[in-house]
Amino acid sequence: MEWLAMLVFPLLWMAVDLVGSIRERRLSKEGLRTETWRDDFQILVPIYGSARYLTNAEYLAPHAGRVILCTTSGESDEFYTELDAIAARYKFTVYRSPHRPPMAGGKRLTGGTIRDRIVRDALVHAVTLKYVVCLDADTTTPQPLWLLVGELARRDAELASIRLVPQTHGRSMVQFQRHEYRQSMRMRFVVPWLVSGACHAGTSDAMRAIMLRHSLFFQGNDVETGLLAEQLGYRVCHIPFEVNTDVPDTWKAWWRQRLAWSGGEFRLFVANFRYFLKHPFLWAYGGIVTIAMFSLRWWAISTATTTIIAVGVLYVCAVIWLHWEHRNRWLLLLPLYSLFTSLIVAPVGIVWYFVMAIPEKNFGIIRPKGKVPASSLN
Repeated sequence: MEWLAMLVFPLLWMAVDLVGSIRERRLSKEGLRTETWRDDFQILVPIYGSARYLTNAEYLAPHAGRVILCTTSGESDEFYTELDAIAARYKFTVYRSPHRPPMAGGKRLTGGTIRDRIVRDALVHAVTLKYVVCLDADTTTPQPLWLLVGELARRDAELASIRLVPQTHGRSMVQFQRHEYRQSMRMRFVVPWLVSGACHAGTSDAMRAIMLRHSLFFQGNDVETGLLAEQLGYRVCHIPFEVNTDVPDTWKAWWRQRLAWSGGEFRLFVANFRYFLKHPFLWAYGGIVTIAMFSLRWWAISTATTTIIAVGVLYVCAVIWLHWEHRNRWLLLLPLYSLFTSLIVAPVGIVWYFVMAIPEKNFGIIRPKGKVPASSLN
């Protein structure tokens, strides 16, 4: 039993990475083949809480007239003054959603459903062009966004995931995540609907229909977008268009982020387990092996030292083989990083899901079918 408990996780991890790696090598040769410049797209940038979070205004400047800064109707006068000044300087548009964030304990909440509400409202009331790119307020890309939209159009797709690239320099925590992200991005060649919230592109009609059915649960909201697209019959693809992202560079920041992410994974793989039959391999890996079997991994560690050593050696060899092109000294320690995530972060995420869901009274249940709520159209 201890062999089963310890072997299943790394063997499935290696299988996922291997399949993704093979498809990446084959499909990456296609690259970005669009040559037609496009201007039939708008860029939605959610921004609320503080205008200081908007750090990519200079990057967005060439798209003046097509950038929509999406915010709420419950911000401070100081915030609106700063945001309007930025919009005037760069010729952006500001869209104020009618949504007013609730208060708790005398403080204004800035999490929960806010981001997806204002994006949904902007799609319904402000977007007028054929395509739309959703972009975080601190996100940039090495290549122009028209290439992403042009490739989406060339492939005749309606939603596209992209490739996130973490910063190059940083301490050990950053280097671990660079390897981790590389594996995760390979999965997009196998499961293209694993879109990223930092940046994704689609047709305005598809994005509007998706967000009108979105649960608005924040953690896992990006994957829900892709899953809804697939369930609604839209054509989804992965475009290896690189998008810069800054990953946490301290253990404290990493822990805070991963705790929330783990709660989102429990929401996707357990609370929405009914999608298992459509994607059995992915749900078995995420729901059963990663989450449900965490207690077996703890038991195996406490009772089988020889097994741990054998699995560890196998795991290290497989990791080095699969990531040989990007090898560095941190690659040897990546199995320990993954072990900590599977033993500690995964089980704590179960509790964190309820910590997030109960106050919002929103358990993130994905419902692609049924009538669109009237509140979504207001």
